[in-house]
Amino acid sequence: MANLNGKVAVITGSSRGIGKAIAIDLANQGASIVLNGRNESRLAEAKAEVLKIHDRVITVCCDVSKKEAGAQLIKDAVEKFGRLDILVNNVGVSSRGKVADLNPEVFESVFSSNLMGTVNPTIPAIPELRKTQGSIIFISSLAGIRGLPVLSAYCSSKMALRAIAESIRIEEKEHNIHVGLI
Repeated sequence: MANLNGKVAVITGSSRGIGKAIAIDLANQGASIVLNGRNESRLAEAKAEVLKIHDRVITVCCDVSKKEAGAQLIKDAVEKFGRLDILVNNVGVSSRGKVADLNPEVFESVFSSNLMGTVNPTIPAIPELRKTQGSIIFISSLAGIRGLPVLSAYCSSKMALRAIAESIRIEEKEHNIHVGLI
């Protein structure tokens, strides 16, 4: 396991599921943790689990699909821990239905969460990650590689993450920011 002592990781959508598991794993490797989600009680439960490992953890309850919230998340992390080394863009929602049966608002909702919920914290994080030559990790899906039946909104939002990750990888190469897409 890597030694992440002294590193700071922000994980969006980390109040449960994959995001919470990532936060716990990074805490076990020594990283200070910034948990994020929209549900205070779930965030408190996730924080309690990280506190079993160490006390370098904060929660920021906000909806990162909103521009101001994404910026605030990064600001709070840097104010508390003085730096940012890892941003894990895990936030996301899914939706099922055939394209012909979907209301266009379904696409707006899924893209708001899955795409803008990634863009909004990433843009303000980049200047901080340049300082530390840190990492941006995008949690995607097989659905981000292939269109799947009844998952068109989800697939297209996850495919967009691939394009953003590839663009940032090229744009930030000179700053040694690592960009990963899982």
